[in-house]
Amino acid sequence: MCWRTISRAVSLAPVVASVLLTVSTVAAVAADGDAVMRVESQVFKGSDEQAISRSLALFTDDVVWDLLELPDAEGEMQLAEIVLHDPLRERTVLVDPRRGVKVEVDKLKLDRLRVSLATWARGAEDPIIRWAASSQVKEGIHHDDDDESTLVLTGPPGVTGPKVRYRVQYEKASSREAAERYQQFADVSLLLKALVHPGGLPPFPRMAINSRLVDERAIPSGVQLALSGELPLPVPLAGDQVLRSEHHTHPQLLAEDRRRISEASVRVAEAASVSLEVYANPEGDASTDVATSRSAERSVTR
Repeated sequence: MCWRTISRAVSLAPVVASVLLTVSTVAAVAADGDAVMRVESQVFKGSDEQAISRSLALFTDDVVWDLLELPDAEGEMQLAEIVLHDPLRERTVLVDPRRGVKVEVDKLKLDRLRVSLATWARGAEDPIIRWAASSQVKEGIHHDDDDESTLVLTGPPGVTGPKVRYRVQYEKASSREAAERYQQFADVSLLLKALVHPGGLPPFPRMAINSRLVDERAIPSGVQLALSGELPLPVPLAGDQVLRSEHHTHPQLLAEDRRRISEASVRVAEAASVSLEVYANPEGDASTDVATSRSAERSVTR
């Protein structure tokens, strides 16, 4: 059974509603609460200077709004996806504003995906896929010899052939609560990518790094995902493959952020509900490009 088959099986199962070089800056807002943050991101492939995506994650007191922009035919960034992370209600709502549709994914569905994907990966023939779900990942995370604020993960160890390398720079969070909240948001984003746009490297190495960052009471300030070999990243790259992202910080939510949240709330309310299968499989080549860029964005920024 392949990853895509697992993802589709989980998405269609009956569910009881219980529900890269990255340079990043994230800051907590004391006036609004220790875990209120804003994170701006841009994603690039290789050494390209033109971003393939841009996103803004707005952490309010109870939910996170994740606004993804992708370039249109003229290269101008346009809003391509809104993701509402609502941990109190154990749900995530994805909205495609171009098509005016939305889908709700509950926590149970993502929990099932995590278990099924890990089981599949441990039995995979590819050593990178097998390594990604093994205990070697957690054991292999270490500080860079020249930079104590950088974590490095390379694998699989002791195997000739393709290698995966994460390099994650970080900054101390304002509180452990802020670090834990960012981890929760990042992990859900990775699982959503695996569910909606399956393929590439399983999310477990990055999730292990996210967990280690909580131990450091930290939030990523730099991530690079590099691959030497044949395992495809979410976007096609020539030779050794690298995805990187740049993030920028502001110490508080801006008035413009509040306006964006209000507009996003209206879009969520007005969008038509569709099945996950319909949401994940829009028709047309342009929609395929959008899905690929969304997948790449989630892979390096989270």
